[in-house]
Amino acid sequence: MKKIFSKYSIIGSLLLTIVFTSCDTIVDQDEIDFGTGPILAQFQNTTDELNIIKNPAVTFIDYDIPITYFGGRNVVLDRPVEVTIATSADSEAKEGVDFELTSTALTIPAGENSANASVRILTTDLIPFDFKDVILEITSSSEAVSDVNTMNLTLKTLDENTLAGTYDVEDGQYWNSGALAGNYSGTVSIEAVSPDLYRHVGIGFWPEDNDFYFTVDPATNVITVLKEDLEGVPTLLNGSPIMTCAGGKFESVVCDETTTNQELKPDGKHIVKITTGYFRGAGATREFTETLIRQN
Repeated sequence: MKKIFSKYSIIGSLLLTIVFTSCDTIVDQDEIDFGTGPILAQFQNTTDELNIIKNPAVTFIDYDIPITYFGGRNVVLDRPVEVTIATSADSEAKEGVDFELTSTALTIPAGENSANASVRILTTDLIPFDFKDVILEITSSSEAVSDVNTMNLTLKTLDENTLAGTYDVEDGQYWNSGALAGNYSGTVSIEAVSPDLYRHVGIGFWPEDNDFYFTVDPATNVITVLKEDLEGVPTLLNGSPIMTCAGGKFESVVCDETTTNQELKPDGKHIVKITTGYFRGAGATREFTETLIRQN
């Protein structure tokens, strides 16, 4: 019996050795394969937009577009990465007319993972609200090029009286069910859609997925908040129907031409006042008043 036991012990030991050896081989293969993928150059952002306010004194704007890379072990390289860019054949904006590539070759230095390509926007012949797309592409890299190798920059040319821009909230009030629930500050982005039609990005404490549209009467400067978006879909704020001055549902604040308007100051900065909210039943309204001052 002792001999039999010894034989089975030897066989068991051999099997365990084979299993562990096989596992080690698998682990070694994983270690060898990890991080051996290609390094891929790509634009950091595939889309962007640039507001261009027409000014005869400004004939060009230099704009930086970051290029980066990923892959391998996803760590910065100890060698430089050379990248070449060009204007895509699909670009609506024309090189030499609407913009210039300051340089078509750039280097991401060793120890860093990004560098900026520079585009010079030629503003003299741009027409307000004739929005154009600059489409660039990465044509080569000293490593490899990502399949997503294009970048679309929308040139949004606007007239000098546009409300588009970034605003500081000078006074923001949030009313909940008849009581002042808090004051908010920070910044607000207003985007131009067409002459006198704008998009207000976010509202109060909720900047995400709460955009709404408004128009401006150029004769009276009165702002009208719209009930629908550009596709005619009813606008919801935090999931509830937006309130406008014309709806007559405000219970805590005044919503009329005195609280929803715009003014251009002598220094060229716009002041925008907007009152809006959303309806969750009588006595449960959410109401916002804000006074915004444009940064530039």
